Amino acid sequence: MRGVGRQDGTAAGTTAAASRRAPRLTPGVRRVAGLLAGLALLAGCGSTPAESPPTGVDGLRVPTPEPDPSDFVAEVDHPLFPLAEGGAWRYRAADGSEVAVEVVGGDVVAGVDVTVLDRVTTDADGEVVGERRSAYAEDAAGNVWSFGRQVLSGPGESWRAGVDGAEAGLLVPAAPRVGDAWLQQESPDLTTRVEVLETDAVVDGPDGDAAGTLVTEDTERTDAGEESVVRSYAPGLGVVQVADAGTGAVLLELVERTG
Repeated sequence: MRGVGRQDGTAAGTTAAASRRAPRLTPGVRRVAGLLAGLALLAGCGSTPAESPPTGVDGLRVPTPEPDPSDFVAEVDHPLFPLAEGGAWRYRAADGSEVAVEVVGGDVVAGVDVTVLDRVTTDADGEVVGERRSAYAEDAAGNVWSFGRQVLSGPGESWRAGVDGAEAGLLVPAAPRVGDAWLQQESPDLTTRVEVLETDAVVDGPDGDAAGTLVTEDTERTDAGEESVVRSYAPGLGVVQVADAGTGAVLLELVERTG
């Protein structure tokens, strides 16, 4: 392996997971320091929580400046973020607006073959108010990485791994644990931090309760300010709900999944 290092800290929660080969990624780590020290203090005095077993997150450099194409596989088939060819998702907001997401093919970003998602937002009258395309790839260890976002219309910041200092960032770990946290992107124009809140939650899905759901808090900072949302990833479905991290209000919920 080449240049593999550990992320600072040990996660507060545990999940049973078998270790798979961590990708050979070159240096460029943005270390998340002191996260679990604070969690340990909150747990109270007089007891020491058991240390979580290592997972793929511990061996990753996040974000990574020079991903090795040989570390990645052809398809994104993570159970919590499956991107099969022909996959499509339809989300609805409380105000009647909708978001349609669809796998639209592939691309090559920073030398890595990626899967591209097209996201179109329409208002309550059906008028298109935003469109963006995002690129993802899965490594041989089962971690899903974000390789960029192109904002075609509407709000948001575009970025592409390998361009203007932007680096590929971790989206969903192969074996997430409560307390895991990382910088998904870090640049002068856009910084995104992700923290795992739950790994076995039950949330509303399009066909009833979705168990075994991963819940993360994603905080995005741009020149326009800072916004935090809570995302829920359900097995076999992907993202099923997005909520405001401050109020808990549901911003988007999955109403249909095809493909």
